[in-house]
Amino acid sequence: MLKVMPSVLPRANEISMDSRVLLFTAAMSLMAGIVFGLSPALKTARINLVEVIKEGGGGSGVRNRLHRIFVAGEVAIALVLLVGAGLMLRTMAALWRVDPGFNPSHAITFSLSLPSSPSTNAAETRARLRHFDEKMQSIPGVQAVSITLGSRPMIHDSSLPFWIEGEPKPAHDNAMHQAMFYLAEAGFQQAMGIMLKRGRFITMQDDETAPVVIDIDDVFARTYFPGQDPIGQRVNLTQFNVQAEIIGVVGHVKQWGAAADAESAIEAQFFYPFMQLPEKLMPMVANGVAIVLRTQGDPAAVMGAVRQAVKTIDPREVIYNVETMQEVWSSSMAARRLFMILLAALAALALVLACGGMYGVISCLVGQRTQEIGVRVALGAQRRDILRLVVGEGANMALVGAAIGIAAALTLARLMANQLFGVTAHDPLTFAGVALLLILVALAASYIPARRAMRVDPIVALRYE
Repeated sequence: MLKVMPSVLPRANEISMDSRVLLFTAAMSLMAGIVFGLSPALKTARINLVEVIKEGGGGSGVRNRLHRIFVAGEVAIALVLLVGAGLMLRTMAALWRVDPGFNPSHAITFSLSLPSSPSTNAAETRARLRHFDEKMQSIPGVQAVSITLGSRPMIHDSSLPFWIEGEPKPAHDNAMHQAMFYLAEAGFQQAMGIMLKRGRFITMQDDETAPVVIDIDDVFARTYFPGQDPIGQRVNLTQFNVQAEIIGVVGHVKQWGAAADAESAIEAQFFYPFMQLPEKLMPMVANGVAIVLRTQGDPAAVMGAVRQAVKTIDPREVIYNVETMQEVWSSSMAARRLFMILLAALAALALVLACGGMYGVISCLVGQRTQEIGVRVALGAQRRDILRLVVGEGANMALVGAAIGIAAALTLARLMANQLFGVTAHDPLTFAGVALLLILVALAASYIPARRAMRVDPIVALRYE
């Protein structure tokens, strides 16, 4: 179980076999066997031979009804769990079809510590970062590289207040618009695989000597420039104390994950050239930056060369928090994936129990009705009539259990509505498919004892008692 659990599961490294839990579950299992075996044992101890002989071997009607109720209950529980697993399976399928706004394949990200001293100035920091870029680009297999800071999809999030040129300036930052911001270099678009919609992306020429520019995403464009062309418009970033010109529009990045992005309070995004960061801020952010690399092959395979290159730049620099973007994208769905695995495992166990219960009860009924079946055959009943009789018993129990299960599942599915994506809690396709599956499984479980009943020799059956 630990192997299939997502790494983001809290304190997963502390999970192990616990002797107290093991003893408790063993005790509960033994108790269940004793309790459910005690009732028939007591009845057998008080058996009335005369009544048994009068019954002719047929089972008690009350006991048979109780058997049917138990099996119908097993079917109902199995259906509820299967519906939950089915809804989560469809959720995961819908999530994997979501476009994250970037291409996670062949991309890797990591954090980099750049030791500096109080005397380190902005020019020295920029020179170190440019030297780092050159080293990364010289590594075989590296297609694009970008130093970044601020937000990273599903890893870090940072927002900045702004106001649009031409609008009245708000009285304070809390009254301004807010947008997620990404400090990025020219290689960021290619390294992340972001789609450019129009205009241009940041280039190497957008450095500390050039006019300040930004790229915005299409959510920013739709929200703050409806029906307008945002390119050429100007945005005031008060915390940077700059006015930036919009030079391009890119596709929206799913900053908060595949399903949570639409629920976020801040969706609009903009990309700010790293080298145009104000002089007073550059030395501070240099102590810790993030890197995004795109490679031709397996991105994890280049990390050895990356670490070696970093050592040649400065042995004090430290690489940490290495993750492929595919891992980042997959981890964003970890909670739902774990929920689906647990539900599917429980549903499979419940289905096996329902199948076993159905088979056991039908086999018991066939044994109890052997004489009756023999009489029916002697009076001209065909094999298909016996098959219909026995399988009908299983179908009735399955239908009753399915009806109860659907009613329960319709209620309980609401509790997991916040875990669903791309499918409603009352999805008719899932409910119908699960109900049909359970009925088919029940019929299959009934078929084996039905075949045995079809082979009953009427002469032997009439002598059965």
